[in-house]
Amino acid sequence: MYFSDLQKFIEYQETTGTLQRITAPVDPYLEIAAIVNRACKKSVANKTLLFEKVKGSNLPLVANTFGSMSRTATALGVERVELLAEKLKRDLASSKELESEKALAELVRKRTSVKPLSDTALLACVPCKQGLHDLPILHAWPKDGGRYITLGQVITQDPESKATNCGMYRLQVAGEKSALIRFHPGSGGGQHMQAWHDQGSAMPITIVLGGPPALTWCAGLSLPNGVSETDFISYLTGHSIPLARCCHSDLLVPATAEIIIEGHVFPADVSDEGPFGNHTGYYSDVLPAPVIKVQSVCRRESAIYPCTVVGPPPMENIYLAQANERILLVLLQNDLPWVVDVHMPPEGIYHRAALVSIDALGKTAKEINKQLRQTRLLRHSRLLILLDRDCDLHNYSDVYWRVINAQCWERNGWCEGQLIDARRSREKKCLIT
Repeated sequence: MYFSDLQKFIEYQETTGTLQRITAPVDPYLEIAAIVNRACKKSVANKTLLFEKVKGSNLPLVANTFGSMSRTATALGVERVELLAEKLKRDLASSKELESEKALAELVRKRTSVKPLSDTALLACVPCKQGLHDLPILHAWPKDGGRYITLGQVITQDPESKATNCGMYRLQVAGEKSALIRFHPGSGGGQHMQAWHDQGSAMPITIVLGGPPALTWCAGLSLPNGVSETDFISYLTGHSIPLARCCHSDLLVPATAEIIIEGHVFPADVSDEGPFGNHTGYYSDVLPAPVIKVQSVCRRESAIYPCTVVGPPPMENIYLAQANERILLVLLQNDLPWVVDVHMPPEGIYHRAALVSIDALGKTAKEINKQLRQTRLLRHSRLLILLDRDCDLHNYSDVYWRVINAQCWERNGWCEGQLIDARRSREKKCLIT
């Protein structure tokens, strides 16, 4: 089952008993985040939470929408995320392109036969007279620098090629008509901003809240250049995403969005952003960040504000990341077929540590490390642990046993300080399996 907008997804969850309505008035300052944190930590039922009465706003708020692998798969229109990974693997195998990123671009171009519409009317057409202050944006942790939008899909466009990017970046509310955005280093949105500013121009930017849940997930996925998130989701799910043109720019956004925030980022316009209570368990540093000058905030007549709470795992983001892992692993294995499996434990916050089972006889640890770190999935990993192909990466007891008893740390151990080779020695016969 495919969901074209957030509200249809919420309605489905209510019929399946995975939604909890909260009718008592709740405060967006710390209180809602505390409730969501309890649900994520499973000290209460781990359900999608719909807060119907949020103090200071007329809009209801939904959180923990992707709070399990089952709900995340449902958002993508399947029973298991692995089904989409298998589809991608089959299609890549049929491509004449050898490199996975080129093959993926070809697949998306060929299979996205139904083009999204650019003249569709936006559902989010009711103006918010108080701008960002009309929205029930959370202040999640006591020492946060302010209120943060955490589940926004940030739409930007390259000024020359017109290629679009839909990314997920945190945004700190600075006022009724201004916000600060934290672009990740090397991100598509950050590259677009630099290209606009190199021309001395302000970059048009739109933040989308809601729309197809599959696109919300995809905004956190790292895709190759030339593959747009909307086209990739259309290919992956088999459903095109109707798009509508923004009021203040040529940017196209999902027509079924709940809330649309439009604005510009001007050159050299920065302000201090943070602290932000992060998934590492620490607050991020206060650093200069680009300022978004907001031109308009519009919503659906019956809009629901979606958000996520970021903090130490387990939180909602671990399920989004696990889905990312399964999809990007297919691209990695297409380029490096000797990779058997990859698992990024939630305790490592995914992009910081990875367990990798391999079958790469004849390759040195240094060669393996270099090749793995060139892949989209593992390029930001602080630590890689190499294991034999027969190791169950989800059996942490077995993994730890293999790592701590690596036979030759001088040879198999640290490679450039970031890799542990915990495979069995090839110089001795393995007596115990």
